[in-house]
Amino acid sequence: MKKTASLARGAVNVPAAMLWQEPGRLRDYDNLILQQKNDPAAWAGGMDVKMRLWLVGKTGTMVLYGEPLIILDRRGEWLKVAAVEQKTSLHENGYPGWIPAVQVAENDAYVNELAGLPGVVVAKKTGRLYANPELSGAAEEVSYMTTLPLLEEREGVVTVRLPGGGTGYLDRNDVKKTREITFSRQAIVDEAVKFMDLPYLWAGTASYGFDCSGFTMRLYQSQGVALPRDAGDQAAGGVAVARQDLLPGDLVFFATGGGRGRVHHVGMYTGGGMMIHAPNSKSTVRADAVDGGNYGAEYRGARRYA
Repeated sequence: MKKTASLARGAVNVPAAMLWQEPGRLRDYDNLILQQKNDPAAWAGGMDVKMRLWLVGKTGTMVLYGEPLIILDRRGEWLKVAAVEQKTSLHENGYPGWIPAVQVAENDAYVNELAGLPGVVVAKKTGRLYANPELSGAAEEVSYMTTLPLLEEREGVVTVRLPGGGTGYLDRNDVKKTREITFSRQAIVDEAVKFMDLPYLWAGTASYGFDCSGFTMRLYQSQGVALPRDAGDQAAGGVAVARQDLLPGDLVFFATGGGRGRVHHVGMYTGGGMMIHAPNSKSTVRADAVDGGNYGAEYRGARRYA
């Protein structure tokens, strides 16, 4: 993780937050995700198709609890940040966007621990973060692929550092140690299947909803491989794969102009001519033929990252 000495650092201090293109609340409904004690599950689950379409162009990406941020600018109660671990051609420090300041813990010590200590990552669709080692009482839900510094492991419980500097507790069965994660073609397909029928969410990177490249980014994170955030950048990395040589886990890309223009979509090949993907705001995570519907005519190519 790159440290930028001249800029303040922090981390996401809510279960999940959107990074917005501009600061300020544009519709009252979004208070569910903008407030200090936010509820991304209720926010995402309460939107119909029209409300989901409204997000297009207004949000850039979603960041998870504990994700490190670099603070680029401040405007009233909002911070412009770069999500360090979401690589992009848009900004050298990470994916940029605006977030309510109350959702960020400005804690340099936490960021150092995240970089320097072993980590644990939530491997189930959601996990429960507890305030005590008995895993009882009040708990906060955290998303798939939430990653936190590991302080201690004992009797089926892991103790983790929280972005605000305190400690929390997770069920050992809900997490994996990051250093133990390895890539498997079958495993990444199994991970993808967990999210079948989950409604698409523009800019989503969490178990509350994914967009196409947010989905592939998190799937590869589950296998210990860091992908860029957006489909266009993902299409520029890895190793090119001929269509007849596709293997499960390879990424397949689609572009405007009959496959010759701008990359606008990515899916993950699962074998037998099929892919799993998050198509659009009117749909859910689903399986489709790579050459079916409009996809065959817009096929751009494939890339292999592992």
